[in-house]
Amino acid sequence: MSPPHEVHPFTDNWAYLKTELAWLDRLLMVAVSRQKREIEEVDDFALSDQDRVTSHWWKGIVTLQSKPGYDHARPPKGTPPRTPNYTQHLEARIQASLQQGIVLALPQLRDHLQLSAFEKNVLLMALAPEINPRFGRLYGYLQYQHDESEWDLPTVDLCLRLLCRNDQEWRQARPLMAPSGRLLRLGLVEWASTDDTTLLSRHLRLAEPLTTYLLAENPDRSHLQAWLRPPSPLHTTPPLPTPPPLLLPAPVMAQLNTLCALGQSTLEPPQGHPLLLLTGPKGTGKTQTARWLAHRLDLPLTVLNLAATTEADYETLFETLAALPPGVLLVQSAQPWLGRTPILESALIEQWLTHRQGQPGLTAFAADPLHSVKLSWRQRCDAVLALPMPSSPTRKALWKQALPLDLPLHRSLSWSTLAQLPLSGGEIQPLAQTAAALARHHQSPSLTPAHVKQALNLQHPHLKWPKARLTSP
Repeated sequence: MSPPHEVHPFTDNWAYLKTELAWLDRLLMVAVSRQKREIEEVDDFALSDQDRVTSHWWKGIVTLQSKPGYDHARPPKGTPPRTPNYTQHLEARIQASLQQGIVLALPQLRDHLQLSAFEKNVLLMALAPEINPRFGRLYGYLQYQHDESEWDLPTVDLCLRLLCRNDQEWRQARPLMAPSGRLLRLGLVEWASTDDTTLLSRHLRLAEPLTTYLLAENPDRSHLQAWLRPPSPLHTTPPLPTPPPLLLPAPVMAQLNTLCALGQSTLEPPQGHPLLLLTGPKGTGKTQTARWLAHRLDLPLTVLNLAATTEADYETLFETLAALPPGVLLVQSAQPWLGRTPILESALIEQWLTHRQGQPGLTAFAADPLHSVKLSWRQRCDAVLALPMPSSPTRKALWKQALPLDLPLHRSLSWSTLAQLPLSGGEIQPLAQTAAALARHHQSPSLTPAHVKQALNLQHPHLKWPKARLTSP
């Protein structure tokens, strides 16, 4: 028998993850139990439906069953979610694994980026639904009081509620979840909900490369280099030799052709320098549209992602933008500049834009939804293009483009079935790549429904497999 205090290393990365998820499961069950108890107390006290609706207001003022009530059912002081002995024992096992050369992805990422315990546990919360959908149902219950919400991702509010023991920790942790915090700035997590909400209401999702790294059987240390420095918000690529595939409705294509004609005209800028506003859900082709325009105009494409910048970056950023050669510029996530509550004064942006329109090219802004952009900026643009979610025939064409030519569909899978999945083009591409990789892994000569379902369960667990149709594809 081994000594009672001997520290055993984890056998592999998945053994470590199971231990961490067991702790998270206990933490969630305590929160669920507390919330159920609070709902029962409200039901016992409330005399009408109106009382229940306004319980969030009066439950923090009156006393229920001789116990003080607190917002979010979280008293100012309480028992830490992890006891010191547990934390110390877990860390000892991590170090023992390290000494034996066993790579544990999340601790390794934590150490390389010097993440706090809170930041590491936020990543764990965002990772959990990728492993077991039960965690998503628990998040749904804690956030919306039912377990069948369309969201299976944690909100910023839920992370703060579960991982902070008191108000002081909450105040210290909240800035870590802001756009300027390391988790978002380094590209570890991203918002799954729109920017048109409060910070606490936004849902967190892990970046797909990070999910792959954290769930790897043998995590590759070299992948850590991608997160050791913030990704550059500005990227320039030369014109593509061939036009990128662009599947958009005919009226939208007609608008794009008109913009190209204006950009290629002999008119002197700014008349020959169009301004374009692109709107539409994520994955509908805003960046692909900019690539297509750059190819048609035979100009380099520069993409600026404002979501990866802070106000402190703007001084040097405008100097860099002013030095760009003639070309197509796409400003992604343009709400900080063009939104209803912009970070910069409109006069500064107008001054830069006037200077930019003095040279050949085209400038496009991407923002969604449309109403998040001020009316004055919408009127300032030469065209506003709303890119829709693809139709069923378009989705079929997108699937055919995304899958390898040497990987045919199995007889039990049809293009029509794939086209029924309500996905955007940006979602179809990675899903098709994952399904094809699974087919290669299993040495399958064709793509089967099982491969697509497995990829779908990983990337879009909310979606149900479409029912078979009687008509042929």
